[in-house]
Amino acid sequence: MVDAVLRGRDANGGRRQPGVKAIVVYPMNALANSQVGELEKFLRFGYPEGGEPVTFARYTGQESPDERRRILAEPPDILLTNYVMLELVLTRPDERKHLVRAAQGLRFLALDELHTYRGRQGADVAMLIRRLRDQCAAEDLQIVGTSATMASAGTTAERNAIVADVATRLFGSEVTPERVIGETLTRATTATAPTAEQLRAAVSAAQGPEQTRRHAEFVDDPLAGWIEMTFGLDHEAGTDRLVRRAPTTLPEAATTLAELTGHPEEACRTALRRVLEEGSRVRQPVIDRPVFAFRLHQFLSKGDTVYVSLEPEDTRHITGTYQVTVPGHPDKALLPLGFCRECGQEYLVVAKVKQNGGSALVSRRDVDASGGDSITGYLYVSSDLPWPNDPLATGRLPESWLVTDPDTDRIEILDSKRKYLPEKVSVLPDGTLDNAGLGLPAWFVSTPFAFCMRCGVSYEQVRGQDFGKLATLDSEGRSSAVTLLSASIVRHLRSVPLEDLDSDARKLLTFVDNRQDASLQAGHFNDFVQVSQLRAALHAALEKAGPEGLTHDTIAGAVTESLGLQTVDFSANPQAKFSAKAAAERALRAVVEYQLYVDLQRGWRVTMPNLEQTGLLRVDYRDLKELAADDESWTGTYLLNQISAAHREELGRILLDELRRVRAIDVDCLPEEGFERLRKESRQQLIEPWAMSEDERLVEVGHAAPRPSKPGGPRGRLALTGRGAFGRYLRTDAAGLPGVVKTEDASKVIIDLLRVLAEAGLLIQSDGPDGSESACRAPGQFRPLLRHGRIDEQYVS
Repeated sequence: MVDAVLRGRDANGGRRQPGVKAIVVYPMNALANSQVGELEKFLRFGYPEGGEPVTFARYTGQESPDERRRILAEPPDILLTNYVMLELVLTRPDERKHLVRAAQGLRFLALDELHTYRGRQGADVAMLIRRLRDQCAAEDLQIVGTSATMASAGTTAERNAIVADVATRLFGSEVTPERVIGETLTRATTATAPTAEQLRAAVSAAQGPEQTRRHAEFVDDPLAGWIEMTFGLDHEAGTDRLVRRAPTTLPEAATTLAELTGHPEEACRTALRRVLEEGSRVRQPVIDRPVFAFRLHQFLSKGDTVYVSLEPEDTRHITGTYQVTVPGHPDKALLPLGFCRECGQEYLVVAKVKQNGGSALVSRRDVDASGGDSITGYLYVSSDLPWPNDPLATGRLPESWLVTDPDTDRIEILDSKRKYLPEKVSVLPDGTLDNAGLGLPAWFVSTPFAFCMRCGVSYEQVRGQDFGKLATLDSEGRSSAVTLLSASIVRHLRSVPLEDLDSDARKLLTFVDNRQDASLQAGHFNDFVQVSQLRAALHAALEKAGPEGLTHDTIAGAVTESLGLQTVDFSANPQAKFSAKAAAERALRAVVEYQLYVDLQRGWRVTMPNLEQTGLLRVDYRDLKELAADDESWTGTYLLNQISAAHREELGRILLDELRRVRAIDVDCLPEEGFERLRKESRQQLIEPWAMSEDERLVEVGHAAPRPSKPGGPRGRLALTGRGAFGRYLRTDAAGLPGVVKTEDASKVIIDLLRVLAEAGLLIQSDGPDGSESACRAPGQFRPLLRHGRIDEQYVS
């Protein structure tokens, strides 16, 4: 295109011929922006302003109004645009008047990344090309399409035929295969077809100290020539032309070389590695490029789940690759595993189906309730902790599943929970259920997953998916995998000595399919890093504090200190001193405090459980133990004055934990007013990632009230009544209150417990959001003061 423009000037006496001679169309603005930078280097730099021999302009919709008017008034020789804007140029009156008129006699039309125009989009672009040709193309219009991935299978002739067919349909004119221009490869080495003896001697020579030979000596090395043809090049069948070889691995090449030379595989692997590294150091004369500018690829595919056979745990077959049966044993089925997110107990993810007049367990790839003719569920297999025949007597059932019959005083299982009880089955290796009991003893539970048969954690909300209850290795997101791999690579790069790798080269560049994926991955990585950094600082602060723990008043400052941030890492004005510096540090402590409270919510990040869930942190409440031991405080309460101090302390802690987990915490940063003040101050004083963005959403602040919840109410409203979760717990024998058998009894206990905690200052009482009073003659709502609590000690799981 540039050559044609320059020749036109020569034919016109050195004067520029007006009009657009070439249009280059890109599928994305980013590509057009990159091309503008390249054209500037060759066609603009070094020339006086206005004296460039070839003019160009980008017209993609991202230009300012002044820039668009300038382009319309003075159309360039080469116009860079995208297919959407080109459509608008042909339809808008103003653009048609200037650009389409200036493009009369168009000589060149180029479409970059031709492989992106497929399906409906490809049809739209094909019609757009035809309309452009009808309106402004010269008879000798030359259309160029560029792509690196149009076709990759088959011979060169077959690939060219495919590309020519696509181009013919897209361009609207015949394109023959000989018009398809591919790549021409040449060898970098001169050693061709080395003998086994030559290779044997070269491998022996490569065992010595590392060296960097001269170019002529290196390219004549038989092993270098063999490496080039093994890793990089191949001869195409039928034409004998050089083509790129399909990728191979270093171990595979070492095995082949060992067979040729008789050397051990380890020696061959060492020789290959040394010659490859030497080839990256030896420079070619003239072009000054490495002889072997090789790229090392490590392919990381999406992980599969774990599959096991239906055999005892100590002898079963385990694999991480999807298979239907055990290799070499078609009578042994392989089934996927899911793992309890609390304790890690494995469950076989199965479906019970009718088969050959009986029943059988088969694999299912989804872990959610799906309905249908089959019964989906999970299979529990355990030799060290089998499920007992009488789980009620052995205490293996969740306490919330039990109730005491008021007439017989017997403990019974709630009728609504009986359908979730495990069913003992005997399973043959092929998955068939054996009624004779000769197979593997196991226990089947249907979906949804209601409780873990090992750790006992139960789920009151059984509807919906089981993703938050059970983990399978193939269901964990790719974003998490990319984040962990990227963080590991960056840590490794930072550990390399400076003399081996410059600091500027310690970077990781990642390519993704589109901008949406890039934004998602960047957000995921930033969130992961910040959460990990915050939790690590909290853990370090706890260890430094020792057995005394951290109080509400000191936790934000201690965690901020553990972060070890310099002023330049968080302050919007890193040069600030005195009161300005103190203001930035105060804003940072406030943001850290807010993030600590947000991270307390249980189950917020399913794949990143917080420190409390992993056993590295425990929240306790100041004065609770002393209050429970003060009998005078419990005088006149319903049943609570009849139980032990330890029992009262346990009930108080359970209640306060429930309030805290819905963020019913009275701190300045959680209500809307405090949150807005914190966000404004952080944006004024801090930089990312510590400054809170404008789209940062206010987390829901919880409230607790001794009255029933209303349908459609906020999720943070905790209803503390005899019918709620805490009330149901009080009615079970686990609560140790034998007199609480009715809903009214549990409500009385809750009211008195709230009253005593509020009078002692562990709770505060305030008006509800709607100004009304709570039920059960207990006005207002209750929110625990974490300033009266402390993070007392840390455990290592």
